[in-house]
Amino acid sequence: MRRTPILLLGVVILLGLLVAGRVGSMAVAQDATPPPGGFEIAPGVTAEGLAFAMGQEAPSLYRLTFAPGIIYRVEPAPDISLAYLETGALTLTLDVPVTITRAGSSDAPGEAVTASTEFTVEAGDYFVLPPLASGEVRNDGEVAASVMVAAIVPTGMGTPTAGTPAP
Repeated sequence: MRRTPILLLGVVILLGLLVAGRVGSMAVAQDATPPPGGFEIAPGVTAEGLAFAMGQEAPSLYRLTFAPGIIYRVEPAPDISLAYLETGALTLTLDVPVTITRAGSSDAPGEAVTASTEFTVEAGDYFVLPPLASGEVRNDGEVAASVMVAAIVPTGMGTPTAGTPAP
């Protein structure tokens, strides 16, 4: 299996990619069950909701599929996303550091990637995309790449209530 030197990242992801402007932000509140096989979120990028709470963006589990040649912009989102590449390969550049666990090496330390460094993930690799990450995902391969993304919004990510302590 070919490995490209990794300079950046730490998706999700995932494949934070990986995956809606930001891997995690692709899960959109639905009024109904998503259609079978998913729906297109950008030209050449489809999302398939696998598990989610109706009317909520997170927690959610979804699959993103990137057609060959696609470049997708990851936008900041408040969720933490675990991204696992199912098939193909994706090249990412993120504005945050990430740690990649390579396929078959879950007992070894992860591979640290610094912010703004391009890196490639392949089938079986996974990483956690922290909240508010942004960047770019590319499918430079000749086959579609599929990433499974589990997203959750951490407690306390909302705006704190300001107040004056009672005397």
